[in-house]
Formats: sequence, C-alpha cells, structure tokens
Amino acid sequence: MGVDRTAPGISNPGAVFVPPSRCALCLIVRYDGTDYYGFQKQSGKPTIQGELERCLQGFWGRGQVLGASRTDAGVHAEGQVVVWRGPVRMPLDRISEVINRRLPPAIKIVHARWVPAGWDPRRAQAKQYSYRVWRDALPPSLPWHRLVYPYSAPLSWSRLTEAAQFFVGTHDFRAFRTEGSSARTTVRTVLVSRWAAEDGGRVWRYEVIGTGFLYRMVRHMVGSMLAAAEPGRSVAPIRQGLTNVSAKVTSLAPAQGLTLDWIQYGQEESTNVSGSCVGIGG
Repeated sequence: MGVDRTAPGISNPGAVFVPPSRCALCLIVRYDGTDYYGFQKQSGKPTIQGELERCLQGFWGRGQVLGASRTDAGVHAEGQVVVWRGPVRMPLDRISEVINRRLPPAIKIVHARWVPAGWDPRRAQAKQYSYRVWRDALPPSLPWHRLVYPYSAPLSWSRLTEAAQFFVGTHDFRAFRTEGSSARTTVRTVLVSRWAAEDGGRVWRYEVIGTGFLYRMVRHMVGSMLAAAEPGRSVAPIRQGLTNVSAKVTSLAPAQGLTLDWIQYGQEESTNVSGSCVGIGG
C-alpha cells in the first residue's frame, strides 16, 4: 500500500492527507510507565492511552486508541501495539517524528504502519515480558533506576533458574493472578521462562514468552520465584500452585521492574510486530 510522499503535512494545516483506503494506523509505542496509572484511560489520572489520544486528537480530531495490552500502573513497554481509529492527516513517514514532539518525554512512537481497517491488536499470538531485578548493593544507576526492582538480599541463582522451568508448558495459572480479571479461562501456555544476567551481573533479568497472560500473572510468577530463591526457602509453593487450583501464591513483585518487550501476531493476521520495530505487514 503506497504512501503519497508529496502530500502536504502539518506545514499546511488546511490540507487533508488521504491514507490508503480500507486501512487503519498502527503504532508501536515505547514508554516509561513510572508516572502513569497504567495504559487504560482513567478519569482524572494520567495514563498512556489518555496521553496518546489527547495528542492524536489534537492533530487529527475525533478518534480512539485501542491497545494490545492493558499494562498496569508503573509497568513499562518497549513494544506496545496500538491502533488509532480515526482520521489521519499526515504522511506515514512523518508521523513518529512529528507526534513525538507533542508527546510527553516518557512516551515515544517508534514505528508507524498501515494495517487493514478493523484489525484488532488484542488478537496476539505471543507476548514477551521482561522483569529486571537490581542486584548491586548500591542504588540503581542511571538509566536503570526507573526500570528495575532493587533487591540486594541473598538469593540462590540455581534455585531461581530451577523455579523458572516449572512455568514452561500449558498450566492452569489461577494461583498466579490477581482477582478482578474478566478472563474466561485461567489456562495459559508459557513458551519460554528463563533468567539471565545483565550489566555485569548487577541486573538479573527474567524473560517470559507466552500465548497470553492473566492479570498481574508475570508479577506473581516473579514474586514467587524470588521468594523461592531466598535462604531456607524452596520451589515447593510454585509446584503446588501449578498443580492445585485452589492454592494461592501471594508474592507479588512490584510493577517498576516489568516491561512489555514485544507482541507477535500470526500469519492469518498478516502481521509481525516486535519491540525491535520489525513492523507490520512485511
């Protein structure tokens, strides 16, 4: 689908750029969620969706932002996927540069692409989250201080990596969620679950890829693994939580260490979206 690169942009506010027919605008968004009450709009509170809509409506008029993932308050993203359902009055190749000038510094559009009209970003095939734990005795340094959970107490690396493996596969994750979700089933499939060291070992990074996640599921998983890795503790509560649906894992890791890395869509959606800005539709 071509773009008329001669079409007027904001330098001529009275002109209207005509996007390809039967298409909608998809944006890959990066944000630091520290100062926001999550992605979803809330009355009287700053949110990612609210800021995006305010900015895009200021340029193009009435419209709505639909996001792929409703990240919680304080959670970050490298590859959030959103669709703007409204008019577009700007050539595609100018959108990131121009819109980013009006967005708050913590929110940036890193890629823009046309998708078929009616395309739903919530129909993801897989998502990857990362959770970063700061392991140095000194406070987190820039730029880590807003993106990590400081945890300097003793932890067993071997027990932590052992615990991660229990989550791989298809399980009922009812014990690893916060109540309040509208999900019809609590069965989810985790494809990758592993820990790795970053920044010379100062950061322990948990990486998880799954076909879908329950409300605060990753934070419950991380909290349970950190508890299991403490001196004198074991992985038994994790195994019990995965085999006994009436069990409840109460350890919840703080939001600030969690980042939505990327979201992937199946071939039937004709899309492939990632935090590395591969794009949509080839």
